[in-house]
Amino acid sequence: MKTQLSRACGVLTKLKHYTTQSVLKVVYNSLIHPYLNYSIVSWGRASKTTIQPLIKLQNKAIKTLKPTNMKSLLEEPFQHLNILSLPKIYTLSVGKFMHSYHNKRLPNHFDEYFIPISSIHSHSTRLATSNNLFLPRINSSSGKCSLTFVGPKVWYSIPNDIKSSTTFTF
Repeated sequence: MKTQLSRACGVLTKLKHYTTQSVLKVVYNSLIHPYLNYSIVSWGRASKTTIQPLIKLQNKAIKTLKPTNMKSLLEEPFQHLNILSLPKIYTLSVGKFMHSYHNKRLPNHFDEYFIPISSIHSHSTRLATSNNLFLPRINSSSGKCSLTFVGPKVWYSIPNDIKSSTTFTF
């Protein structure tokens, strides 16, 4: 995957002098974004040393896309171009996964993958009434990267109106 992204970044760099920023953004969305987004729920929780080369390649592509008069702040080009950074792509994908889980649109294998807080105790608490899931206590760094930990954590951060919607309107 890293070599394909390197080649795509090279294509962007070569095209930069011959076309407009909007065309470059289309090229980015067709050559680079699919590689970053493909099955990211599975591999996006890999160690930082594994993910870092991909983040560097995405930053290189974004630097190619950004206007020449823009300051060199790293977050600003992502916002200006309406492109998500790799960690944000991962968070969005996990959020979509959790939304699909909540609306029972995943295979039966995932039916008991997460535990609702309301099944842990019978008290009516804020967390239990807002469709939140139990966040297990995990001490290891690899456990904190697992989907059973990250999924409920991301789900907890989603506003209730999005949680209760039945379609991907966000």
